[in-house]
Amino acid sequence: MTDWNTKARSQFARPADAALDFCLWPYDRPRAPSDDALRTSALLYKSFETANLGPEMGALTDAIRNAFGRLATVWGMKWGAEGPSWEFYFYDYARDARSHGIGDFLAATKGHLDCKLTPDDTLPYFMFSIEVTPSHLRGAPLDQIDIYMGNPGSTVSSGICYGLTDAGYEMRNFYFFFDAIIEAQQIHDKLTESIHLPQSGLDLRDLLWPEMDGAETIVVANKQKRDGLYFSRIRAAQLAHFLAKLGFPQDLQDFLAAHHDALDHHLYDVGWDFACDRAGVVTPTKGSFYGLI
Repeated sequence: MTDWNTKARSQFARPADAALDFCLWPYDRPRAPSDDALRTSALLYKSFETANLGPEMGALTDAIRNAFGRLATVWGMKWGAEGPSWEFYFYDYARDARSHGIGDFLAATKGHLDCKLTPDDTLPYFMFSIEVTPSHLRGAPLDQIDIYMGNPGSTVSSGICYGLTDAGYEMRNFYFFFDAIIEAQQIHDKLTESIHLPQSGLDLRDLLWPEMDGAETIVVANKQKRDGLYFSRIRAAQLAHFLAKLGFPQDLQDFLAAHHDALDHHLYDVGWDFACDRAGVVTPTKGSFYGLI
């Protein structure tokens, strides 16, 4: 069994590390790294330990990093009623002039994941992602790849997600990025104009948590069965609040608390899907947080 805890504690940051969010956009660090500063991959490897994963996941992440470069791939650890999963996001804003595409990913991970999907790398997507569960590491087929394309005409930065399966492509989600300060009214309007929320009885503080004040960007996602909300560029203490509120494994929360100062030089991105009943009671259904490998 891989000693993920030791691997997590050894993910030391370097002065040359870029500060990038979950869109691979640069940001100014909130503080200088401490002498024992860690990369966000420390949290990723700790999440592997909480899920009792074997060396297969390490081999997969190594293959991804070798093919796409260090600190060039975004990871997201997801947690919900169905247990943990990990999504990996691959960006290339050159779109159809990209240097790496889905075909390159499939070639790099051929010995680690069973995927027989046939992607079209001529499409002008700027990002694609794959979601890995423990069953995939045991040989279950990877039966979906998501691609993300632009949404010209939107008044804010926006994207559309399509899922590729054996049946072809289907539309999955729309994402809208808002400046948390100057576009507060647009965030309100986007959230509340939804078939998934009641027209009365809802307290928006149950969605736009006061504890997330200071987030630089709010992302509203319209998904097939429910909506989602993302807080982008928050501090480590806010990440800790998020992990607790969404019920992430306690060992992961404890690791963040123990290494707060070593991880507080990053800004973090988190997201969650939610259900809401007719009385306006909001229930989280799945949460995710992000970093780089």
